[in-house]
Amino acid sequence: MSQKVRIIKVKHAGASVYLGDDSCRNHCWTCNPERIMDWLCDGWRTRFNQHREHRTIRRYMEDVESHERMWVDVPLGGAAVGEPFKDSEARIRCSWLACIPSAVLASPMRVENSEWYAALKRKKINGGRVPGFKSRKRDSRYFVCWRNQNKTGNAVYHQVSRKRGVVVITGTVKKAFRKPGETGCRWKLSIHVRVSQPVRDYTSVAVNWTERTLAFTNEPSPIRRNATGKQTGIDRGCVHTLALSDGTMLDMPQPSERERREYLRLQRKLARQDMTNSRRGGKTAKFQSKRRKLTLKRMSSIRRRINNRKDDWVAKTTTRLVEDYDLIALEALNTRQMTRKPKPKQDPNHKERYLRNGSAAKAGLNRSILNNRWTDIQNKLEYKARLAGTRLILVNPAYTSQTCNRCGHVAQENRESQSVFQCVNCGNKDNADTNAAKNILDRAIHTTGMDDAEGVEEHASYGTHVPQESSGETPTPATRTGRPLQ
Repeated sequence: MSQKVRIIKVKHAGASVYLGDDSCRNHCWTCNPERIMDWLCDGWRTRFNQHREHRTIRRYMEDVESHERMWVDVPLGGAAVGEPFKDSEARIRCSWLACIPSAVLASPMRVENSEWYAALKRKKINGGRVPGFKSRKRDSRYFVCWRNQNKTGNAVYHQVSRKRGVVVITGTVKKAFRKPGETGCRWKLSIHVRVSQPVRDYTSVAVNWTERTLAFTNEPSPIRRNATGKQTGIDRGCVHTLALSDGTMLDMPQPSERERREYLRLQRKLARQDMTNSRRGGKTAKFQSKRRKLTLKRMSSIRRRINNRKDDWVAKTTTRLVEDYDLIALEALNTRQMTRKPKPKQDPNHKERYLRNGSAAKAGLNRSILNNRWTDIQNKLEYKARLAGTRLILVNPAYTSQTCNRCGHVAQENRESQSVFQCVNCGNKDNADTNAAKNILDRAIHTTGMDDAEGVEEHASYGTHVPQESSGETPTPATRTGRPLQ
């Protein structure tokens, strides 16, 4: 976790900073804080890529002598990559790394290691390419600096006012690289930031110079709350994002009609700006035009605005839920399997033909599930429940939407429509999502053993029925033990 703040300005003090040699092998110095930030980002990216080039990937290659094809582990940097070298050797080989602070130059090794294995794990699940190098043009200008609390510490934060602070990064210029006429060797870079809350203890700072943001790497603060005694079940859906067992419906903000029209217009415009030109004989252009880049930028701006609203809604809603309830019950849904494409149905009479498999309708359902952020909501609830001391229980979702919460009768005919639930046994009529949320909460309470006398009294005060073993009601099928999160 981290605290992200906005960078207001950057100031430099002390000796001129040695940036390295130019193309004519002349030394370059500067006191410009903007150039110093660019220099730190370039040096950090260089050292990151030097660590990344020694990672190996498996490629199917042919032996030059035997012409035998086999799988071979090849370094990302090519066969000519030598042995890994330390930071001290990197300062000698690359002149622009000579005076970069050690707290900055040492961080790429750990960051690259964690990003590499996280990307491989993500690739194993989602597929895709092997992670590669960081590009100066495509990737953000970025660097990480470890916090060092000594006398001339690095990445030390100072609070200067209620909403302003300064992060100080220090460095020294070696005697061989000092600017002629200067006697001092120490320099200091002050990064002024705007803060909205007190900065907690942190281990490092991550500076994104492209977006002008700085993130303090620290542990999340515990959520302070008082016990309320309330319990709720949550049913996730497509029409209503969250349905609570007390009848409350929580809907995620969706794109406005104006945003939909504008995005559709830009999509059509992008199709006319296709990189394949008929005048070239159908060949693909090597570079994108400026107009096409501008269209993509406008489309990205609309998507970013929509995603920001959704992220804000998820963060505020999950925080409010863990603050208001002592127990939250949720279905253990496998969203990844639920949003898979349907398998093709081959025509038994014609081998080269396929039957309709409902892929268009399934694609719409998958899009709706992903747009409502089911997995993101569950992940946020899991870690916020740990911070707040709220109990979150995941239960088996089988038959929760077909079970009557009043009598326990299970039938597919109980669902009149998407929104209406009417039991064919007892005539109970309720909103389908609310009825499912009540069943989820009942199942969680029964799972944890809270449906004894005390649990029934406490739960019954919130208007949700808890089935008892001696009542003779039909038990809910396919119920299994829930998984409480510690």
